[in-house]
Amino acid sequence: MSEQQWTDHPRLRAWLREQEAAFPRWAASHPGVWDFSADSVDELERVIRAEFAAGEWEEVRAARRTPQVTVPAWYFGEVCVRAGAVWKVNPAAPTDPDAWDGPFVGVPGDPMEDPDHEDLYEDDDYLPASVPVPELRDMFLKSPPWRLRNVVEEFEEWRRGAGGSG
Repeated sequence: MSEQQWTDHPRLRAWLREQEAAFPRWAASHPGVWDFSADSVDELERVIRAEFAAGEWEEVRAARRTPQVTVPAWYFGEVCVRAGAVWKVNPAAPTDPDAWDGPFVGVPGDPMEDPDHEDLYEDDDYLPASVPVPELRDMFLKSPPWRLRNVVEEFEEWRRGAGGSG
């Protein structure tokens, strides 16, 4: 499969359009500075933790296909894109209703799109990637000092290093 099939897929384009269209309403109901900066991710994390005050990851998982989760996940992914990532979706992903087969962010040219991807990675070849919807759920499972902003920082570091310009 080519990179384009992963980055320019009808399912991906539709999901991105839907979230982008819903973002102004979400932002209006969650006052803050939503400027797609790495700093805004701290506010996003605060909002999500307040929105799911029980702190239960199951609560986020149950809402994973609703704008309550998908719109802030889209925002988080867009911050990662500005840090060097690209949106992707597995074009061959199953449509299992219990699985999240939606968009994720990764680095351009990540060999995971190659059927022989496991043979293409070297031991030191860490390439950042994140699946924003589950990432919002998983932040309730991770211990401090981990923060959502750490994901953005991984993309920024990749872009400064081996990733090149951006």
